[in-house]
Amino acid sequence: MRIKGKLFIFMLALFLFFSLCVWFYTEILFDKVNEKWAERFIKKQIIFDKNRTLLPLLQEHKIIQEMANEPAILAMALDDTNESKRKNGLAILESYRQKFQSKSYFAAFINSENYYFNDAKNSYAGKELQYKLSPSSSNDAWFYNVIADNQAYRINVDTDEVLNHTYIWLNHDLTINNKVVGIVGTGLDFTRFVRESVGLEQEGIQNFFINRYLDIQLERDTKLSDYMSHTTTKGTHKKIDALFVRQQDRAAIHEAIRYLSTHPDEIRTIWVEYDGVKKLLGLTYLQEIDWFSLTLIDAKELDAVKDFSIFPFLSALFLIALIAVGSQLRTLILNPLNQLKTNMQAIEHGHYEIDLRPVGSAEIKDLSQQFSTMIEYVRSNNRELEEKIQERTLGLMQSEAKLNTILESLEAFIYIKDTQYCYIYANRKHCDLIEVVGKTDEDFFDEPTVQALRKADKEVIEYGRKVTIEEHITSKHTGKAITCLSTKIPLLREDGSVYALCGISTDITERKKTEELIRSLAYHDSLTQLPNRRLFHERFTMMLSHAKRIKQYGALLVLDLDNFKPLNDAFGHKAGDVLLVDVAKRLKACVREVDVVARFGGDEFLIAVENLSLEEYIAQEEAIKIASSILLHVSAPYVIALREEADETVIHHQCTASIGITLFSDKKQHQETIFSEADKAMYQAKQKGRNCIEFYKENI
Repeated sequence: MRIKGKLFIFMLALFLFFSLCVWFYTEILFDKVNEKWAERFIKKQIIFDKNRTLLPLLQEHKIIQEMANEPAILAMALDDTNESKRKNGLAILESYRQKFQSKSYFAAFINSENYYFNDAKNSYAGKELQYKLSPSSSNDAWFYNVIADNQAYRINVDTDEVLNHTYIWLNHDLTINNKVVGIVGTGLDFTRFVRESVGLEQEGIQNFFINRYLDIQLERDTKLSDYMSHTTTKGTHKKIDALFVRQQDRAAIHEAIRYLSTHPDEIRTIWVEYDGVKKLLGLTYLQEIDWFSLTLIDAKELDAVKDFSIFPFLSALFLIALIAVGSQLRTLILNPLNQLKTNMQAIEHGHYEIDLRPVGSAEIKDLSQQFSTMIEYVRSNNRELEEKIQERTLGLMQSEAKLNTILESLEAFIYIKDTQYCYIYANRKHCDLIEVVGKTDEDFFDEPTVQALRKADKEVIEYGRKVTIEEHITSKHTGKAITCLSTKIPLLREDGSVYALCGISTDITERKKTEELIRSLAYHDSLTQLPNRRLFHERFTMMLSHAKRIKQYGALLVLDLDNFKPLNDAFGHKAGDVLLVDVAKRLKACVREVDVVARFGGDEFLIAVENLSLEEYIAQEEAIKIASSILLHVSAPYVIALREEADETVIHHQCTASIGITLFSDKKQHQETIFSEADKAMYQAKQKGRNCIEFYKENI
């Protein structure tokens, strides 16, 4: 054989050998890469499956925990036959309904065995009481099983036969003094939850959830999910036997579950057979809900690389796609948002009349239209405020003119009446506008005024006595009423008989008003018009005396606004004053006429309520109910309008309060002690995080 042929054969053999080595090495390298990729992929996929399922449940769980601690709901659980407690409890339940994803809630109480429910459409407004639970009803077995399971929080999937819908129920016990008095919670739509968790389609990946007893809790095929697990007979639960037919696979899963129960932060992987195909199964423990997440991945999905040539191709394709997406993002989102931002900046600088035509499309267009609607609302409010200001300015000018007229008319009325009570003389004050001489009081004043004047005149004319009296006079023609300090003396003949009456009347209407104003200023806070310290102490002393007589409990509440200083620092004391006035109005609306609301200085208020109950515990409940109502009203949003020269600022502010409560009774009468206890309770509420109510407790 020629050397050329040998060289060709050698070169060919060498090429084939080298190609085989490269191919073999590449296979080993790819296998190692795929092995590492599979490990990382399965962990990330499991974490993803865990979070997408767990996070929505945890968010709902947090809200349910807050709801289960609401005093109004606990009071309703103890006695929902009480109209007031039921009304307050339903109001709190309704406020929490808006926070849940499903916009629905349920509440079931042990004492009454009543079941309350409302859905996202508010379909059961006014008829939240759905039905009465019964131990003999199979549909209600879940309730009694949940009460007996000694778990504060649990998750259950079942179908509400009354509401004819399948939910994932999130239940939480209502406890008072470690005693379960009921259950509250919400229901997530089962179909939607499955669709958004295990129902999310991912090629080659399947996710489902089981409990520690290997019962299937959630699976893409909803027929396999273990409905009504609280009422299902033991031994009839749907287990993973329906998914894994090999005994060794089930045993390996059971062993992994035992391990993960004590190592909740770890992830286990197992090769199993599913539908006759070898797949990688990843397991992790959802400790928060006591479930296990199982993720199945096809082996082919674990091959990270097969051919290097695809990488530059995919990179180029992805780059082109990114450029196209970037162009669309700029056209559909960035440009419209920049235009909307420009409009907002113009509005921010006071240009309310700019053209606010909608920009963009779809959600951006909706946002633009909503912004335009909001600005139109602001424009309308500005116009209304300007009109009100003009009306009030005119009213103030008119009031000022009337006041000037009254002040200019502070002159004495001097007149003489004969024995028939007919005017025979009047000074110019009487005669400026009308003729007085020859007429009687009946010609000028209404009937009650005439009778009062005639009674005083008789004292002078018939008995010859000097009379000094305050007279309240109402004009017959104009209806105008004034108060006069009148001195009436008899005019005597030489024989001592009375022939006439001389009267001097001074208009003291303004003086009386001034006296009343001075008294109001002395006993009331000038900003809020609430009683000040002096008047509160007087009223509170009377309340203590009343409690001592009737032997009923009353309560003193000390309220301090939370984070009031930042509002003053940010917008000035004028904003704080407007807020304090609004708070005073809300406090007065929350109590009875007989109760006392006072401002004690700064942002501190006192509320004294009496006639709560003969029993101390009932009085405590009533005081807490009143405080809860106050806390709810005070925490409602505030709209503060400030006007300085030609500019007006509207501030939207959220304010909370800390409330301290103590009781007083016939045996507890010392004011300083009562004030000190309520004040200490208020500071305890501050220390516990504000926006709460604290009842005074003796230090033990």
